[in-house]
Amino acid sequence: MKVFNGTRRFSRRGFLAGGAATAAAVAATSGSVLADAQEVHIAGPGKLKPEEVRTLVVFARDLFPHDRLDDFYYERAVQPLDDEAAKDGSARQILALGIEWLNRIANSTAGKPYSGVDEEPKRVGIITRMRQDSSAPAGFFDKVYNTAIVSLYNQPEVWQKFGYEGRSSAKGGYLHRGFNDLRWL
Repeated sequence: MKVFNGTRRFSRRGFLAGGAATAAAVAATSGSVLADAQEVHIAGPGKLKPEEVRTLVVFARDLFPHDRLDDFYYERAVQPLDDEAAKDGSARQILALGIEWLNRIANSTAGKPYSGVDEEPKRVGIITRMRQDSSAPAGFFDKVYNTAIVSLYNQPEVWQKFGYEGRSSAKGGYLHRGFNDLRWL
């Protein structure tokens, strides 16, 4: 867990520059992850089972909790994992082992599979345990986290939910378009 140093101050220009660098890195690594994700079909040969996808959706929502986002956006965020599982047996195995681990721990602590646990603090406790437990499947957390963060926040519909207007370079940049008007910060 990274501890935030609250004494370090950021200038607004530094914050925007860091945000621009992060956005560029996300855009560079995402490629065409969501190019064909207009409609989410989660059934099919070689793909994850619907209950496995549901577990990944709940897991992604717990990793990146936003009450204003519907499950649809999280389904789109885990769609690349489902596609990768259909093409790559080792990715399928990592995801299946991770989902099985989540369900086993959830059943032992809450008496239900992970996606059936209604109390968010219990699910977060399971995630915390996964990060600390050496018996947790290696690579599962990182694979889901790294894929979901790009796939979730690279959806223009999600940008609109957060009030982000998108790239400003085509509109002349931020300097004359509300650079000092950051009400959300």
